[in-house]
Amino acid sequence: MNSNEKKKKNREKRGQISPNDTVPYADFSTEDLIEMLSAENPQERTISAVLLGNRNSKMVIMPLCIALKNERSLYSRIAISEALSQIGEPATPCLIQLLGEIGKNQETELPLKYFKKKSFPLVRDMAARTLVKIGEPATPYLIEVLGTGNKFKVQQAIDAIGAISAKTGDKRALNVLIALMKQVENLSAVESDRDQLTLWKITRALSGFQNSKEATYPLIAILKSDYEPPIIWEALRSLGQIQITTPEVLSLVESFIDDKQPEIRIAALNALNLLNKQI
Repeated sequence: MNSNEKKKKNREKRGQISPNDTVPYADFSTEDLIEMLSAENPQERTISAVLLGNRNSKMVIMPLCIALKNERSLYSRIAISEALSQIGEPATPCLIQLLGEIGKNQETELPLKYFKKKSFPLVRDMAARTLVKIGEPATPYLIEVLGTGNKFKVQQAIDAIGAISAKTGDKRALNVLIALMKQVENLSAVESDRDQLTLWKITRALSGFQNSKEATYPLIAILKSDYEPPIIWEALRSLGQIQITTPEVLSLVESFIDDKQPEIRIAALNALNLLNKQI
């Protein structure tokens, strides 16, 4: 077996299928396909997810959400996520319940390195990532999450809101995010680690609100104050992404070019390059 064949076999073990693989199952009942979500063979689980998504029935939402939480095979998990996103808004309440419940890939501490890519960072939480695929219809549900007391879920909702805004231009959550930022800044020092992470996530999410002057105000305030380096470099990055080129923004970003912290210097230089392209 050559290298390509081995790779193909490994992908199949993780649930990868070809479009033709679904054909023999096309006439299966919805009930049978739901049962297939628990099949031992990951390819069968992928096939069932694809076909259930195509049927776009509300009755499959809960089984798909349960499968999304339990699935361990990469391609099967992707197929389940795609199926739920195809169903759209009706699947949103179920996915909201899963925020922060799937896997352990979510950030739990401030980053050590600046995110250098020009795109919005990949949302790590699987439920949040699926909500981003649903897009604008998910925004009102995510705004509701921001008012709850579960900080971990709130943080995943913040990620999803930022990604949806970057993807669609939906700015409905902007004022709510800014208000939450002010609340977080005023919380007691007892929870400072988690509050810093929430603040960092909001700072990052604001980068999704391109061309919004309102989104720049809290970022300018951060750069004029004393915050942890990751929050500073994320504020710089977000200002570059928002692309508002007022003299105040340009001057403030430029003032960090020679900062003693190397990641902040990189962020300032990248942001300034993006802003200068808009002039």
